[in-house]
Amino acid sequence: MEIPYEVTARRDTGLYNAKIGVWLFLASEVMLFGGLFSAYVFLRVGTQPGIDNPWPMGLNVQILMAGFVNTLVLILSSVFVVFAWVALKERKWNVFRNWMIGVLACSALFMVIKAYEYNSKLTQHHDIKLLDNSILGGKILEGTDKIRFDADSVVVDFSGSAPGFMNQVESDENIEFKIETGENAGKTVKLSELRSWYHKEHVRMMREVADMRMKQRKGEWVDGTDKNPETKATLSAKPFRINANPRKIAGRDEETLNFRDRTVIKGKLVDDTIKMEVHSLNLQMVPLQDQENVMAWKLIHAATGGDEIKENVLAVRDEKVTYVRSHFPDGVIPVSVLQGPFINFRKIHDVPGGEAHGGDHHGEEPKAAHPGDHGSEESAEHGHGSHGDIVIEVPREQTSFVTNHGPRAGTYYAIYFTMTGLHGLHVVGGALVLAYFLLFGKRIFLKNPEHLANRVEVGGLFWHFVDLVWIFLFPIMYLM
Repeated sequence: MEIPYEVTARRDTGLYNAKIGVWLFLASEVMLFGGLFSAYVFLRVGTQPGIDNPWPMGLNVQILMAGFVNTLVLILSSVFVVFAWVALKERKWNVFRNWMIGVLACSALFMVIKAYEYNSKLTQHHDIKLLDNSILGGKILEGTDKIRFDADSVVVDFSGSAPGFMNQVESDENIEFKIETGENAGKTVKLSELRSWYHKEHVRMMREVADMRMKQRKGEWVDGTDKNPETKATLSAKPFRINANPRKIAGRDEETLNFRDRTVIKGKLVDDTIKMEVHSLNLQMVPLQDQENVMAWKLIHAATGGDEIKENVLAVRDEKVTYVRSHFPDGVIPVSVLQGPFINFRKIHDVPGGEAHGGDHHGEEPKAAHPGDHGSEESAEHGHGSHGDIVIEVPREQTSFVTNHGPRAGTYYAIYFTMTGLHGLHVVGGALVLAYFLLFGKRIFLKNPEHLANRVEVGGLFWHFVDLVWIFLFPIMYLM
């Protein structure tokens, strides 16, 4: 049975089946991305300065050149799709193949650049929100965002989840743990075997608890004479270092780490200070009258030995306030402006004292600060700040939130990763369909070239839609 209108168009609509189908599909895509863009607008408009987390300015958190190049790449790929379709209409397979290879190369380049941007945000750029709501931006030095702890014993709770500290042990040595309590006291278990041992003991405990409850229901359980199930076990080992993820820790003191999976590590706290190369200071959530006493100044003072950066940042702030006030006849500045980034966000290197020089590039240790343009991720990714950055030490008890520029950093980043990630999936999906036409389309071409031309036209329509979505994404995410 032959399906009608696969190649030829219907008389009433002027369209063949696949073209009608792709337009219906694109209509659903418009509703999907339209909803996401609308959500972005309402979330941004609804942000309350001084209350919600400050909304980042695209120029300060995005690699502008990467976004611009990706825009050109997608536009170029859309042109290549049209040329490939024209080549099929002219029955030129080799020309079609060359143009389609160009399309796939552009899609691959787009994804490589996007991966570069994602890596920059997830590994190179961080924010530390202090208890007074001031936010330090920069790069956390490798490993210093972890809690460094020397452990000598572990208490595991079989009613919790499997111990997660195993992936946070610094040494690659296969540490041996000696079981100190319970029926297995005196036996040893290696670090690599700890998870399987835990699961076996967890199953044993669950069975014993089930037996106990069954006896209680039957009236056969006698408190004080029957044996209670063992729910915990203590294991000792030679001292080993743990670099604990703070998000996995429920509490700690100088001698104990309490994990959220109910594992308790005993030993000695080595260091819980976060070291950061400071690139920016964000005071949008701090009232103007309180900005002279924020914690950030003490940390910067400890690193530089002076208050020059503080004095100049506050002086620039006052100049901005005066400038803004001159534009309001009654002298009343709206809260959205007063607490906005124009007044309260500052790149450290932009103020006098934030670009002090020390040492040289021939092995001498820098004595002061020499940051590059770290307000934007673009500058940081081009080698600035490799010598003499202002490195501060932030005690964890002074922080309320530590994050990279990933989805958990705030509403902006959450919707940025959602929309660009979804768009990236569309790029990959469209590229796979076009790649299928390139790799397996010659059979269709030899049988009925118009059939393949129609399929490429439909794929091209989807590809143009993907390009159009990015045309909207680029300005609202990178420029606004």
